[in-house]
Amino acid sequence: MDARSRLKALITEKCVLRGEFVLASGLRSKVFFDCKRITLDPEGLHLIAGLILEMIDDLGRRDGRPIDAIGGPTIGADPVVGHVAGRSWERAHRPAAPAGWPATAPARDEATAAGDTGLAVPADHPAPAPRPLRGFLIRKETKDHGTQRIIENEIPRGARVVIFEDVVTTGGSTLEAIRKAQEVGLEVAGVIAIVDREQGGAESLARFRYLPLFKKSEFGL
Repeated sequence: MDARSRLKALITEKCVLRGEFVLASGLRSKVFFDCKRITLDPEGLHLIAGLILEMIDDLGRRDGRPIDAIGGPTIGADPVVGHVAGRSWERAHRPAAPAGWPATAPARDEATAAGDTGLAVPADHPAPAPRPLRGFLIRKETKDHGTQRIIENEIPRGARVVIFEDVVTTGGSTLEAIRKAQEVGLEVAGVIAIVDREQGGAESLARFRYLPLFKKSEFGL
């Protein structure tokens, strides 16, 4: 079972709740994706981070410019942002391949690359060199003590970033996070979510290159 299939199975097992729920958008639903049950699960978090790193690699390959950081609204993004940043550092500091080994990862065929991330990537384009990614968190409001920041961590102006959300419904909270990132001079190169509920979020976020790992309909809901 590949990483995406295993993650889907874990989400189905742990995160799909049935009942009467009010979503962050204010909409009501009989199905709720409690994705914190997977982002705080050791296997689930590891799988999510690996898939996101692949998607970030594909974005950098397609654009010819690397991604510098990943961040998202606290608290839903916290564990994923931290783990992606940590895994990116670990990957970038692995020992170099022995002489005679390929310098880049084996290229995937175009259909496979597009199926993984929704991006059409040329099959023969070299994989980007692994590099550490910074992490940042976006608060709903500026805190009234300490550094009084709206965004936690120092990310240089002009940095190319990916915004992460666990679940997207209409995209309203994600758009607010994007606005705050742009106000401090960050360039939003893409938006990644675990689950898209297919209630308008894709249309709201399309101009930012929205890449959900899964759609609600993939779970038979």
